[in-house]
Amino acid sequence: MRKLLLICILLMCVAGEMLVAQNNTNSPYTRYGFGRLEDPAFGRCFGMGGLSIGMRGNTNVNPANPASYSAVDSMTFIFDMGVSGSLSHFKDGASQRTTGTGNLDYLAIQFSATKWMGISLGLMPYSSVGYDFGSTDSVAMNSDYYRYNRSYKGTGGISQVYLGLSFNLWKRLSIGANAYFLWGEMMHNKTLSFESSSLYSSNFTSNLHVYSFNFRYGLQYTERIAKKHLLTLGFAYENRSRLHGTYEETLIDVDTTMLSTSVPLQFPSFYGAGISYTYDDRLTIGVDYSLYEFSKAKTFNVNEIDSLNNRHKCVLGAEYIHNPNGMRYVDRVRWRIGAELTTPYVSDVLNYGLTVGVGFPLKTAKTILNVAFKYDKIGSSAKGGIREDCFKLSFSATINETWFFKSKIK
Repeated sequence: MRKLLLICILLMCVAGEMLVAQNNTNSPYTRYGFGRLEDPAFGRCFGMGGLSIGMRGNTNVNPANPASYSAVDSMTFIFDMGVSGSLSHFKDGASQRTTGTGNLDYLAIQFSATKWMGISLGLMPYSSVGYDFGSTDSVAMNSDYYRYNRSYKGTGGISQVYLGLSFNLWKRLSIGANAYFLWGEMMHNKTLSFESSSLYSSNFTSNLHVYSFNFRYGLQYTERIAKKHLLTLGFAYENRSRLHGTYEETLIDVDTTMLSTSVPLQFPSFYGAGISYTYDDRLTIGVDYSLYEFSKAKTFNVNEIDSLNNRHKCVLGAEYIHNPNGMRYVDRVRWRIGAELTTPYVSDVLNYGLTVGVGFPLKTAKTILNVAFKYDKIGSSAKGGIREDCFKLSFSATINETWFFKSKIK
């Protein structure tokens, strides 16, 4: 069993390099703040639209609420990994464009230390930055018109590795906490180039290097109402924490100007609450609400935006299994659906998303292969804005293996 644990940790180290190096997204909305926030919804939860705060199960990893880890069976080891591909279509008042990306989404393990304590270790993104767009215009000078091109490019993001513990205080109540180490780099570039060689062009590049430690705390209360009805309440919280940052900028026009300085930054506070209801281990429905309090956090913005808004998100999701112990394979397939509404922290436009997913259990093991398709509508093309229609296809494997088991047959 130690070999399996070491192999999983080694895979996380390799995946960490891939996670930092990859370009997770391609959206102009990642130009501000920390970029696009990546919610910690794995496999089953992602297929339900990201429903996670009030979700509790013994066959999947759920870092959104660390109190869920103690639900794992005392003889089970879970390995969870996800990848995805996205296609985004952008439209403004004058033009359209389509781009695609592919990513490693996360890597995590979970196991039981005792009958009342669960442990999880994982690697996942906190945010992602990726965009490449531009425009062409002209300006009048000395009775002549000079054409120029503007281009905007950005890459990077913040990754996080976590170690989480969860305890059953008694049969119905569990608490947990994740300890995070976060690190990353975000690069933004703006170029103004004139077609006439008689005018100077300019190039501005900024780099923000960050690292930090943070904690997420979780609580779940489960109540069985009669034999077939199970209700779970969940809460999660992250305190506003200091983010260590080094900011560098370079401006090249007539002369070259360089600046390097330390900047005081903060990650926002996070509040989450959720409730889920399960009937006969077959039907699960739930709702989540979460808040990232960006308005009170110290942030550093180099892209013409003075303040950030709070991010509110509401998720409604469901899962249906015809018969978990059925003889026919189709009876044990998991069917999932979810919807979400989000107010992003960089604009006032309401975004929405819809997800459908399927979980395919292997016939000879507890492993589940998850497939999900998600559609997101982001922003609006009204009033000179940009509308993004994002289509995401996600694949993940939740591998459940038995450990700490010794055969008594000789």
